[in-house]
Amino acid sequence: MESPDVVIIGGGPAGMSALLWCRSLNLRGVLLEGSAEPGGQMLAMFHQIPDYPGLPGLTGREMRDRFVDHLQDQGLDWRTGCRVESIDPLTRTVSSAGDEWRGKGLVIATGARKRTLEVPGADRFIHRGVSFSGTRDHSLYAGRKVCVIGGGDSAIENCLILSRVCPEVTLIHRSGRFRARQAWLDEARGTGNIRFLLNTDVVSIEGEESVSGIVLRDRRDGSIRMLETGAVFIKIGITPNTEPFANHLALDDGGYIVVDRRQQTSHDWVYAIGDVTNPVCLSVATAVGQAAIAVKDIKERIEKSR
Repeated sequence: MESPDVVIIGGGPAGMSALLWCRSLNLRGVLLEGSAEPGGQMLAMFHQIPDYPGLPGLTGREMRDRFVDHLQDQGLDWRTGCRVESIDPLTRTVSSAGDEWRGKGLVIATGARKRTLEVPGADRFIHRGVSFSGTRDHSLYAGRKVCVIGGGDSAIENCLILSRVCPEVTLIHRSGRFRARQAWLDEARGTGNIRFLLNTDVVSIEGEESVSGIVLRDRRDGSIRMLETGAVFIKIGITPNTEPFANHLALDDGGYIVVDRRQQTSHDWVYAIGDVTNPVCLSVATAVGQAAIAVKDIKERIEKSR
């Protein structure tokens, strides 16, 4: 069993930043990432990130590469393909593929994943007309009528991107109110080939080899209709990756890990950072800042315990 000062689960921007802060504060940290490469949701950010200080105009993957270069330059201990099989929050022990790590502090940075529709056809047609990114896939469906599902910033942004290459973009939203920023919403409403279907639920996604239509239900009168479409872009938010911790840590109603102002969870010496905590602002900057807070607190507590 390895015994670093800090065990970090998750290799997105929060986890990578936490590992860098361990080095800065003279703590031995190890980062365990379940996927084949680090980056988390940065790998799904195909647009330029305009608001991260000092690195303007980079896509998520480009920024991820800068983060990885920094870890490599520092010679830090980070490992991929380490899926967590079990954790013991009392001893801060993490098990993966027969290996165990026990830290003085445990930092959970497992992030979140894109939420999918739980309707027939949503899984069946992934990569065959169902997409989660108009930024990445807009060219694949150029010239077709398409639908976007959702009512937040990402949904409206995807409508605007797709409207440049598609003759008609239909936004389908289950509510009549939006979470999207007003400026983007106003732009979408002023774009001639974007139309809105509000108070509408998706019943199923239809097709043979690929998507050809979507079945909708009006929430006001219950009526059902079929809408022909060549693609469905699902932009309905994210789901936290908290399954390994559900029986160990306090979660809120959305399944996110509950933390205090120091990023500590309901278990002593166990911290959570980044999207897995449902921060007020979902951003790389927030993840990086929370990492600094958590590792700094671990450092101070270790010093006091000596």
